[in-house]
Amino acid sequence: MRKLFAGTFTAFLMLGIASTSQATSLQISPVLVDVPAPGAASKLVLKNSGSGLVKAQIRVFKWIQKDGRDKLVPTRDVVASPPMVKILPDKTNLVRIIRINKSPTNGEEAYRLIVDQLPDRSRKSGIAVKLQMRYSIPVFFGASSGDEPKLAWTVKNHGSNLIVKNSGKRHVRISELSIKDKKGASIATKNGLVGYVLSNSRASFDIKPVKKAKRNSRVYITANGQLGEIKLKSKVQ
Repeated sequence: MRKLFAGTFTAFLMLGIASTSQATSLQISPVLVDVPAPGAASKLVLKNSGSGLVKAQIRVFKWIQKDGRDKLVPTRDVVASPPMVKILPDKTNLVRIIRINKSPTNGEEAYRLIVDQLPDRSRKSGIAVKLQMRYSIPVFFGASSGDEPKLAWTVKNHGSNLIVKNSGKRHVRISELSIKDKKGASIATKNGLVGYVLSNSRASFDIKPVKKAKRNSRVYITANGQLGEIKLKSKVQ
């Protein structure tokens, strides 16, 4: 798996021929795992809120950002135990997330936990559409309470592209983005989650401007991070 849609979790809807009784029966908590050093384990609760058996596969990938984009890389440093679960109706299963690499973390390590609801092939097909869920859950190991992101922001292509560089030891989760000109007129907004910038990484976000910003003009950016509101000004490149 090479590409990842950013977010606290991402659900892909896959079409098939089966019953709808288990369409949205798999629920997961928490939707973000953050384990400060020297911790090496956490847990995930999977719940079956439907009326039939739910099967799920849990995989862990190293999460990096290359050329401003998210990449998922196979890893053996962190595992999910067990990697496959069967959950009875109205029951829960506990999955442990364990960092088995014994070397100390060098800053914050980022992973993605991919949880796939598997089709129940024992059921006879019907005429309804089945919705299978895929959850993509951020997992972080190693940052301490004193670590903070250190961000540099660049607006490019008349306001249609935002590049954020993070030289700090902790990721930042960006949401509720607004870019305005010096008169307060909106150039671009993006409600909800914009994306993550990992520690010592650079991320590029494409946004749809409502009007073009002139090159070298000054713009004012506001957004929410997990540590609070972000306010700054920048020049359009």
